[in-house]
Amino acid sequence: MNYLTVKEVAKKWQITERRVVSLINNGQILGAVKKGGAWQIPSTTLKPDDQRYSFATKQNPKKVVIAGINSEVGVCLAHQLLSEGYEVVGFFQKGSGNTEKLEGLDGAKLVSVDYFDKNSLISACENIESGLDGFVYLEVFFQMEDTVDFDYDLFEKSFKINLFAPNILTRELVKKMDANSSIVIVSSIEAYRGSFGASAYAAAQAAKVNLVQSYSNIFSELYGVRVNSLMTGWIGGYGFDEAFNKTKNKIPLKRLGFPDEVADDIFLLLTRHKYTTGSSLVVDGGYLSVDEQSRSEDLENARFYRYINKFLSESKKGDHIWAVSMLMPNEWNDEPQERKFRQDNIDAAVRGVDVERIFVFDFENQGELSTNKELRRYVQNKYVRSLAVDKKRIEKENPSLLAKVDNGLFAINDDKIFVDYLAENGKSRGYITFNKSLIKTYKEAYNELKNYAVDINSVL
Repeated sequence: MNYLTVKEVAKKWQITERRVVSLINNGQILGAVKKGGAWQIPSTTLKPDDQRYSFATKQNPKKVVIAGINSEVGVCLAHQLLSEGYEVVGFFQKGSGNTEKLEGLDGAKLVSVDYFDKNSLISACENIESGLDGFVYLEVFFQMEDTVDFDYDLFEKSFKINLFAPNILTRELVKKMDANSSIVIVSSIEAYRGSFGASAYAAAQAAKVNLVQSYSNIFSELYGVRVNSLMTGWIGGYGFDEAFNKTKNKIPLKRLGFPDEVADDIFLLLTRHKYTTGSSLVVDGGYLSVDEQSRSEDLENARFYRYINKFLSESKKGDHIWAVSMLMPNEWNDEPQERKFRQDNIDAAVRGVDVERIFVFDFENQGELSTNKELRRYVQNKYVRSLAVDKKRIEKENPSLLAKVDNGLFAINDDKIFVDYLAENGKSRGYITFNKSLIKTYKEAYNELKNYAVDINSVL
């Protein structure tokens, strides 16, 4: 029998992977088996009927307009709506060239518009029939600005897409809606903060949030339509450019958001929350809640070592310590707390703890590292398994892998992990997490890194 992965089934049934797992856990997918930690589903299995939302049926389909359907969130939302029996009309920027993601949206009606042209937007709305049940605005214009040589046309362009366009579409489409319909306008947490490099974008998001409140005052009373805003934080999934990777350490959930998670929240605002209007739902993994001056997630050096030494001393035979060292400046020196940490590692290994450490460095600099007495002493002891990975090779062959392990990891079994990073204030060393999902992600990256590893003594 042929089996499909959760990802393959989600694509086949046009629902999210999380929804597939939920159906499995509810016993609604017959024949699903777990192999090696991953679900396998018979290819012949039919999609089960969804009993959650009975109001969207083939006999009486609900209709939703998505402006910005060619975004990652837009595609996820469209798939979810289509799988629930909705009719979907998707607007996308004329001539944008970013339409390859739309090829799998069979059943959706796609309409090209010019968000910079008022008449184009009004014309598109005129072609929408009455009885509309939802409208979602996702389109975004974001450009970094040159503060010294400021582009006023760029500033105006940003407002046309981020504020003027949703205003036109909302005011035109609300006329097509019945009572109990819902409008969701996606904004950004930039609305609550100033911006160093995108003042137009941030200002437009702030105006958009206020406009939603005004819409609620007007349209909820006039038409019985709910109008809400969903404010996203850093949504990047597995994207690991420099800014995103730097930011994720400041997010309490310690990861970026995923487009399908945003789509899920939009879906709920469209179909549930019947007494909610004029509200702004923040979807940012806790980013806005962090007090940078006194955040408890970051451990200053003394506490970092105190906690890590405590767990080391409590480790016992059969435990597994796995670590990645990026050889930061605050590591492998002759400071007392570093010496104790290294000795505790060795002592644990002597007690029967399985200790394995991967050192990531530029093999071309091995001569300099060979003179580090503390490092040599550690890697030459017979109890700890020390491996090495060429940083330049990873940067060339698998650059995203380095971002996945941050600036270093230290884990004891699969239930606690310390994550290193270079703090800007020079006082903090990293943070500890017991988040099983996050630890699993780090462990997968660690095992991937091992594929490039060799015995360190063959290099130094």
